Amino acid sequence: MFEKFNDTARATILMAKDIAVYYGRDHISTGHLLLAVIGHPAAEPRWRNWQGTTPNTAAVITALGTTPEAIIDQTVPALTFGTGSKPGHLPFTPNMKQALEFALRSSMTLGDNHIGPEHLLAGLARTVDLSAGIILARLGITDLKVHAAIQDSTPAPAPTAARICNVYLPVGKSIFKNGAKIYPDLGSAQAAHPGVEIAPFAFQLHDGEFFDVCTLYPKRSSWGKFASYPDAFAAALELKDTAGSGLQIHIMVPTVTEMTGKNSRGHDVVLGRSADYTSIRMMTRLLTDHPDVEKLAAK
Repeated sequence: MFEKFNDTARATILMAKDIAVYYGRDHISTGHLLLAVIGHPAAEPRWRNWQGTTPNTAAVITALGTTPEAIIDQTVPALTFGTGSKPGHLPFTPNMKQALEFALRSSMTLGDNHIGPEHLLAGLARTVDLSAGIILARLGITDLKVHAAIQDSTPAPAPTAARICNVYLPVGKSIFKNGAKIYPDLGSAQAAHPGVEIAPFAFQLHDGEFFDVCTLYPKRSSWGKFASYPDAFAAALELKDTAGSGLQIHIMVPTVTEMTGKNSRGHDVVLGRSADYTSIRMMTRLLTDHPDVEKLAAK
């Protein structure tokens, strides 16, 4: 799970530990994490220049109709001081582990390939029977509302727009065949197939589709979303040594699901929409066939 944490989420976990130390606890709880996600500074020198919550999380909190100060005012009185924390590693409480698992599920539900502080907030909001979840519930914040706020506060990325994409391949070869030798530009195709006629191929990407650089074995792992095939191809070449063999490029297709709930009058309302990217359309390209990969491997 932690390999999916972005740098800000990792810093948030470290801050949660320092908050736990400040309160003299020998464990990291959901309340400590909630303060870290919101950006409440701990009594540690390294956080003296902390500028508060990240822009992404701040935008989510604003979309939820509240403020970091309001959440802090609810959270701080709920925390108690302990007798002193042990030096070194502080374990997560079982409740904290559950919140992190929920954060992972939120990231997957939203179609993201990372876990950020905003996903941690969604995970905490889902722990309705735990301290952080109870605090957020008092403010009317649920995990589904956090999901909707993430989507509302995040500008639509370039890969969501319908568009035409050109690739190049030897004449007579099919772009629809697994392992087809597809190239991002004419030069790389000609270099890989000297003396062979190369032709462009234009295909339509539908709304919400994007190129995914991924590995399939031993399990499928995504390495990024890209709006164009050349961008995905370049990223895959850079990742070749890190990702190992079997690195491929797919076109991912979203399956959109509406999340519903009740408003204050008990009426059904749409709280947000999630995109689940589990379907692959067309094209699987094994990069190990490309000569540049051999050059990279030889370095």
